[in-house]
Amino acid sequence: MNRTGQIGGIFLRKAEKVRQGYRVEFVAGQRAVSTARRDFNTLTETAALFSAQIYDVPQQARKSLDEIRSLRKQREQSREELAAAQAATLFAETPERHGRKLVVRTFSGRDLDFLKLLAQTLTRQSPAVTALLATESPQPALVFAQSAGQPHDMGALLKETVVKLGGRGGGTKDLAQGGVPQPTGLADALVAAAQTLTP
Repeated sequence: MNRTGQIGGIFLRKAEKVRQGYRVEFVAGQRAVSTARRDFNTLTETAALFSAQIYDVPQQARKSLDEIRSLRKQREQSREELAAAQAATLFAETPERHGRKLVVRTFSGRDLDFLKLLAQTLTRQSPAVTALLATESPQPALVFAQSAGQPHDMGALLKETVVKLGGRGGGTKDLAQGGVPQPTGLADALVAAAQTLTP
């Protein structure tokens, strides 16, 4: 290359401030043309998804992200309300024995996060609650929990239970969770675990 003019066009893609200077990303020559064309095509396709002009894409993207955050917040609030309602029902339905309540329940269509939320809500209802919960779908899982100060070891009990089912899991003395490869035997496993806690 004998002259700077031989470089051709320069396409500045990004510039950002770093410490005491700037980091610049650019391409030159034919690569600048092909990169600009590819970027434009990407922007055009994105605009089509939003049914908007290419110059409106940033605004539409921000709007969509705000809506997603709002929906997530509403979803979490709904999950908490559902867990609270279900916990209240389970707590009322479960008889008290020897001053404690032992809730044993298998669900379908509840994920691990909901089980954990439900277990935590249940064990806050009273200082003497133990919850052995499982879900058969979408992914078979178990959550064992007890109110703080109770004498059992949920982590050890859950680990012992899931190993029998070919799964894995563990946790603390008061809260443990795990997964198993298939739902077969989940309900029976909960009953067996509950029997070890019954005086």
